[in-house]
Amino acid sequence: MRKKILSSVIFLLFILSLNLVGQTSPEEFLGHKVGADRKLVDYDQILAYFEKLDLESDKIKVLTIGNTTLGKPLIMAVITSEENMAKLDTYKEISKKLRDARGLTTEEAKKLSREGKVIVMITCSLHSSEIGASQMALEFAYKLITGQTPFEADRVLKEVIVLLMPTTNPDGHQMVTDWYRKYVGTKYEGGRMPWLYHHYAGHDNNRDWFMLNLAETKAVTKALYHEWIPQIHIDEHQMGETDARLFIPPFMDPPNPNVHPLLWRGVALCGMNMIYDLQKNDFQGIVHGREYTGWWDGACDNTGWLHNTICLLSEMASVNMASPVYIDPTELPKSNIEKRMQFPDPWPGGWWRLRDIVEYELLFSLSLVKTAFLHKEDFLYSFYKMCSDFIEKREEGQPFAFVIPKTQHDYSTALRMLDILMLGGAEIHQAREDFVADGKPYSAGSFVVLMSQPYRPYVQNLLEKQKYPDMRLYPGGPPIPPYDTAGWTFPLQMGVQCDQIHNPFKANLVKLKKVPYPSVTLPQSTGSFIALDSRLNNSYAVVFQLIKEKAEIFRSKDAIKKNELTVAAGSFLIKNTPQVQEILPGLLEKWPVKVYRLEEINGIPRAPLKKHRVGLYQSWRPNMDEGWTRYVLDDLGIPFTTLHNKDFKGTKKKKVDLNSKYNVIVFASENVDIIKTGKPSPGSRYARYYTDIPPEYEGGIGKEGVEAIKTFVEQGGILVTLNNACGLVFKEFQAPAGNALERVDRSKFLCPGSILKIKVDNKSPIGFGMPKEAAAMFSRSLALRTWIPSGDWDRKVVASYPKENILLSGWLLGEDVIARKAAVVDLEYKKGHIVLIGFRCQHRAQSHGTYKFLLNALLYPEIN
Repeated sequence: MRKKILSSVIFLLFILSLNLVGQTSPEEFLGHKVGADRKLVDYDQILAYFEKLDLESDKIKVLTIGNTTLGKPLIMAVITSEENMAKLDTYKEISKKLRDARGLTTEEAKKLSREGKVIVMITCSLHSSEIGASQMALEFAYKLITGQTPFEADRVLKEVIVLLMPTTNPDGHQMVTDWYRKYVGTKYEGGRMPWLYHHYAGHDNNRDWFMLNLAETKAVTKALYHEWIPQIHIDEHQMGETDARLFIPPFMDPPNPNVHPLLWRGVALCGMNMIYDLQKNDFQGIVHGREYTGWWDGACDNTGWLHNTICLLSEMASVNMASPVYIDPTELPKSNIEKRMQFPDPWPGGWWRLRDIVEYELLFSLSLVKTAFLHKEDFLYSFYKMCSDFIEKREEGQPFAFVIPKTQHDYSTALRMLDILMLGGAEIHQAREDFVADGKPYSAGSFVVLMSQPYRPYVQNLLEKQKYPDMRLYPGGPPIPPYDTAGWTFPLQMGVQCDQIHNPFKANLVKLKKVPYPSVTLPQSTGSFIALDSRLNNSYAVVFQLIKEKAEIFRSKDAIKKNELTVAAGSFLIKNTPQVQEILPGLLEKWPVKVYRLEEINGIPRAPLKKHRVGLYQSWRPNMDEGWTRYVLDDLGIPFTTLHNKDFKGTKKKKVDLNSKYNVIVFASENVDIIKTGKPSPGSRYARYYTDIPPEYEGGIGKEGVEAIKTFVEQGGILVTLNNACGLVFKEFQAPAGNALERVDRSKFLCPGSILKIKVDNKSPIGFGMPKEAAAMFSRSLALRTWIPSGDWDRKVVASYPKENILLSGWLLGEDVIARKAAVVDLEYKKGHIVLIGFRCQHRAQSHGTYKFLLNALLYPEIN
C-alpha cells in the first residue's frame, strides 16, 4: 500500500515538474530577476514574453484590444482555467445580462451568479514612470499559470477570469525605458525625460476617462464597459519616494454621492483583504483612508465606481525608475512615521528597491484574485443588484432625466458629447415628436437621457452640476481641497444646453444605437460665396483646410441675417471657386457643418483672413497643457510648428526673425521661469523637485528669446498666452494688465478645478462665435486686471467674471476677489496683438465650449 502511495506521489510530482518545465519563467526569459536593480523590461520584451506564455499554456490568451496613439499594439492577457477559456463568450454574456438587469427576476440573477465567473481586470503602469506594476505583470502571469501562488490556483481559476494589462501606455513605457537605459551609470540615471510620457497627455492620461479623447482610453473603456464588464478592477500606480510604502483603499472623504453604497463596501472588502494579506506577510508602511478621495470623476479607477465596478487604486512608493534609493528615517514626514488606525505599522526607512515594489504588488494582486474567488457569487449578484437598483429605484430629489434640446449653440459639439457618453456606456433616446417636460416644450429630435439605466451614476455625474462640500481641517480652519477637480459638468465644459428634468413625463422616444450625425448637403444652387457659422467649432476646422488650399476667405464683422441665413459675427465668407467645391464635400464628411449660399457679399462688413502660420512653444519640461493644446490642434486639423528654445535665438551673425515664419505664436500654460530659464526659481516650492538633465535640454528661451518675441509682436505678430503663461507678458512687457490673484492667500480665495460663469463680448474678434454667457474651467488660473493704457498699448476685455453668482459647478471660496475681473484680454501693441487667456480654454481637450478663444486668436482677421 505504501509503495502504491509513494508511486502515486512521485508520478504527480513528475507531472507537476513537466508543467513547470513547460512554462518559461520571466527570469529565464530575461536573464535577470524581475525588478532587479537597474534592469527594466521594455515593451517589446513584454510583448514577446506574453506571446511566449500564450504558446506554452492553455490558461492564457493574449488579445490585442486596440492600437496606441503612436501605433503600438495594446495587449490584454486573459488568464483562467482551460475549461473557462473555451466558454469566454458565455461568461461575457452573463456579465452583460447581470448589467442590463431588466427582465431578470431575483432568482434568475442568483442562478446566473452561480453559473457565471467573476471577472477581475488589473491595469498596470498607466503612468509610465510608475513602472513597477508593468514589471510585476510578467511574474504575476507566470505564477498564476503555474500555480506558484498562496492559494490553489487551479481551483481559483475555475471561478475567476483575470484580465491583465501589463501597461495601458505602451508608447510611454518604451520612452521611459529607452531614456533610463541610455543614462544608467551617469549622473542623469533615474532622472526625468524632457518630454511627456504620452504623446499628448503625459500624466493627464489618467484624467481622460470620461472624455475619452485618447486611443488607449477608448480601447480600455470598450473592454471595461462594453465587451467584458468586469466586476472588479484595480489600477496600479506609484507615488512619492517618502510617502507611505503603499496606499490601498478604502478612500477618504468626501464620497461621490451618486455611487451606490454597496460599491463602497465592496471596495472596502477587497482593499482590507489585500492589506490583511500584506500585513500577515510582514509588509510594512501600508495606509488606507488618506490622500485619495472618493469624490472625483476622471481617472481610470474612479470612473469604474460610476459603472458599478468595484474599482481600486494602488499607489506604491517609488524609486528612481529601477535605481534603488536610500531614505534616511529623518527624511520621512511625521505623518508616515506615527502609528495611526489607518497606518498601524510604519516603514522605518532604509533602502527601497524596484524589487520591493514588485513584491508588494505581486502579493496584493494575488490577494485580490483570491478575494474575488472567495466571494464570487456575492460579487456577481451585487453587481446585478446595483445595476437593478439604478434601473428600478429613484430616490427623492433625484432627476428623472436630462434633455439635450435639438436647438443648440453648436449642434455638432452637442452630438460629439452624446457620442462620448455612449462610448462610456450611457443609454440615450431621441424624441420622435414634440413633448413637454417640467412645463417646458421640446421639439422632435431632442435627446433624452433617462436616469433609469444601469450606469445611472455615470450619466448623472457627468450631466449634473457638482457641489463640492466645504470641508475644513478644523472648524474655521483652512479648506481641504479635492484631489483633482471639484467640478467637471460635461455640458458646461462643452457649451451644450442640457436641462435637468425632475418630474416624470411622457414622450415618444427611440433608443439610439449610435448618434445620428446629419448628412451634410451643399446648397442646391451655386452662389458666389458660401458662409460657415463661427458658432460651430467644426467651421474653424474646415476653414483651416481651405486656407491650406489658398481659398479666399473673409470674416464678417457683424452677425448676418438674410432669408434663411442667420450666422454670428466673425462667420466665415468663402469665395465659392471650383477648387472649393471639389474639396468641400470631403471636409464636411469629417467635420459636419451647415453651409449657406451667398450670391454676393458687397453689403456685408468684413475683414480678409490670410493664412496664419502657427507656432506652439514646447519647453524641455514635460508640460501637459502643451500636449493637450497639440491634441486640440491635431483633432481640428490645424497645422502648426513646434518651437523649442533654439527657435527663439539667432546666431552671432543673424538675429532670429520670427515674423518671417509665423503669424501666431502660442504659449500653453507654464511657469514663466520655466519658459525663460528652464527651471523654477530658487524660491519656488517646486525647486526641490528639479533634477539635472543632459546639457542639450537645459535652459529656456532666455533674454534673447524674450526680445525676439517683443519684436515679433511689434512687427504685427500675434502672441497667445494661456493661463500661467500670461506671466511672461506681466513680467517682460510693460503691458496694461496683471494677475489680480497674485499674493492672494488661499484662505481668502480658493477655486480648485471648478467651472465658473463668464460674460463674453462676442462682437470682438477674440469672442467671435461665443455666446454672451459661457462657462470657463478655472484650474490654478488667473483673474486679470487691466488699467488705462499709455503709449503704444491698447486693450480690450473680451471676457470677464460677473459681479455675483460666479460658480456654476464645483467649489469657490472668495467670489468677491474675482468679481468683475477679466478672464480674456486682447492687448494691442504697436502693429501686433497679445491675447491673454487667463484660464485653460482647451482644458484637457474637454472644454470645447471655450475653444473659440484660442481658435479666434489663430484666425485673427485683418481689421483696420
